[in-house]
Amino acid sequence: MSSNPYLDYHIERIVKSTKNLYKQKDSICNKCHNSKDIYCLFCYCPLYYKENCGGDYVILPNGVKDCNGCIRPHTKEFCIEQLKKFYEEYK
Repeated sequence: MSSNPYLDYHIERIVKSTKNLYKQKDSICNKCHNSKDIYCLFCYCPLYYKENCGGDYVILPNGVKDCNGCIRPHTKEFCIEQLKKFYEEYK
């Protein structure tokens, strides 16, 4: 929780609106993920270029970071944390 209840409410609404978008008909998300409950706010992880992102990834033989097994950017907690960081930067 931040010291701003309006910001907390706004962030909660954003995150809630992105829950399980992959279940929608013709969603491109179901090509990558097949999980029970995910939040689709970060289709592309904002931590992708960080070497120590904290996620579950492998480096492929061609040097590409493969995050297909990582669910971290699709958790509610991660989405809230990243949105709060974003809003803090633009105060």
